[in-house]
Amino acid sequence: MLVRKGVLGAAMAFACSTATAQSPDVGAVAGPEIAIGVFEHGANFHPLGGELIFDLPELPDGEIYEGSEEDGTVDIQLLYRSRPLRFALRPRLVAKAQINTAGRTSFATVGAEWRQHVLRERIYGQIGIGLTIHDGYRFTPNPFEPGLATGEARRRFAIYQRRTSFGSQLLFNPNASIGVRLNRRWAVEATWEHYSHGALFSKQNPGIDNVGLRLVHMLGARR
Repeated sequence: MLVRKGVLGAAMAFACSTATAQSPDVGAVAGPEIAIGVFEHGANFHPLGGELIFDLPELPDGEIYEGSEEDGTVDIQLLYRSRPLRFALRPRLVAKAQINTAGRTSFATVGAEWRQHVLRERIYGQIGIGLTIHDGYRFTPNPFEPGLATGEARRRFAIYQRRTSFGSQLLFNPNASIGVRLNRRWAVEATWEHYSHGALFSKQNPGIDNVGLRLVHMLGARR
């Protein structure tokens, strides 16, 4: 799946509205943050306009849809955000690790996010973009290669069924969140994370979408 061409433009437009529409009290909730999240890995959810497909035809035994090899497992995400910077439309710099609990692909990302508060800082929307490296496969080994020994073919087939071929070790990470602030220190976010490379580095580009919840704590906030 290609990264949508409008992601960066949408981010810039959203950030511009953030810079001009924040309330005078935004500094009260503008400290650095740490967060922990739980995500469904391979959730088939595309808020930037992709189609949702729930009823795919059944495939013959031994075949799977490209990009669905890791669907339905669980990730734990650890995140750090800086306080808003005073340039480039006030982004927060972000570092995060998203670790798969079933031994599938995990991700490490650095990037930036832009946030818009509404309703006296109680609710916010947020979008971001990042660069990601992962510990998975650029290309999984071919289990159908002629002449393979039975044991090697079985080993490769197990990988083929369980691991995604991302086509690149470097991926892009467009993401979006909606946050609800519980108080000055704590917030909860519903979050979408996408990882793919837009077919820039190879023709192989299935991408993956993860959705989940994060618990966010702001450092140094007054009670």
